[in-house]
Amino acid sequence: TSMATPITAGTAAIVRQYLEEGWYADGTKNSGASIVPSAALLKAILMNGSQMDMKGVDNSEKSAFGTSVSDVRPYDDAQGFGHISLTNSVYLKGLTDVQIQFWQNEAVNYNGLRRFNIKIDKSNGCTNTRLSVTLGWTDPPASMNCLRCLVNDLDLTVTKDGDTSGKIYYPNGLDSRDSLNNVERVIIQDVEDRDEFTITVNAFNLDTFSQNFALVATGCFGGVANTIDTSKNAYTTDSSEDTRTRNIIIIVCSVAGFCILVCTVALCRKKRGQKQYQSYE
Repeated sequence: TSMATPITAGTAAIVRQYLEEGWYADGTKNSGASIVPSAALLKAILMNGSQMDMKGVDNSEKSAFGTSVSDVRPYDDAQGFGHISLTNSVYLKGLTDVQIQFWQNEAVNYNGLRRFNIKIDKSNGCTNTRLSVTLGWTDPPASMNCLRCLVNDLDLTVTKDGDTSGKIYYPNGLDSRDSLNNVERVIIQDVEDRDEFTITVNAFNLDTFSQNFALVATGCFGGVANTIDTSKNAYTTDSSEDTRTRNIIIIVCSVAGFCILVCTVALCRKKRGQKQYQSYE
C-alpha cells in the first residue's frame, strides 16, 4: 500500500488533466469541451479500467520451494477491482486500447430509473473485445457503528439489445444486484462490431429524494487501434510461479536422485560384504 496510494493519486491527477484539456472526444487535446470532473467520475474512470489479471499474492515467505503465493479471484479481498490501467481507462488516439463515454452529475429520483444506450463501433480499426461499464456515486454519510453502511442504494445492470435470451449482466461478478458497494462494474467479453447495449441505473432504495451519479463505459466506440504492444506487461509475463514450480521439480528430483544413489551404494556394499564373507568361508 505504500506505493499504491501515490500511484493512484498521481493517476487520478492525470485523468483530471485529461478531462480538463478535452482529450476524451477523439483522443486528441482540446477535441472536447473542458470538464471539471466530480469525485464520483474520477473514481469510476479509474475503477472501470482496472485489470484483474493478477496471478496471485506474494506472501514474502521464502522457502526452498520459492516464495509462497496465494491464489486470487476477481473482486476478492486481495485484488478487488484490480490494478489501475490508464490504457484501459481513457482514449488517446493510437496509444490506448479503448475509447471512453461517460456521464457525470446525472441524477436518479426515489424509486426511479435511468437508461443509457451505447453501440460498439469498430469501423476505424479498434480491436478491443471487451465492454466495461461502471456506476459510481458519492454516498451520504452513514450512521456510526453501522453494519450495512450504504445509504443510497443504486443498482447497475446491462442488457444486450436484441438478445432473445433476456440475459441481464449484473455487477461485480455477482448473479444478482449488489447491495453493499457504491461502485458497480459490469464487464462483457467478446462484444462484436455494431452490438448495442442498454445500461440501466435503478434507485433501489434512497434515503434522500434523489442521488447524483457518474457513469463510465469503455470499449470500441469508433476510435483507432492501439499502435503500442501492451500484451507484455508485468502481470501477463510474470514467471515467478513457473520458477517456483521449476524449483520444486529440481528439489524433488535431486532428493529422489540422492536417495537412489544412497540405496545403490548401500546395496553394492552389502553385496561386496557378502562376497568377502563367502571367501572367508
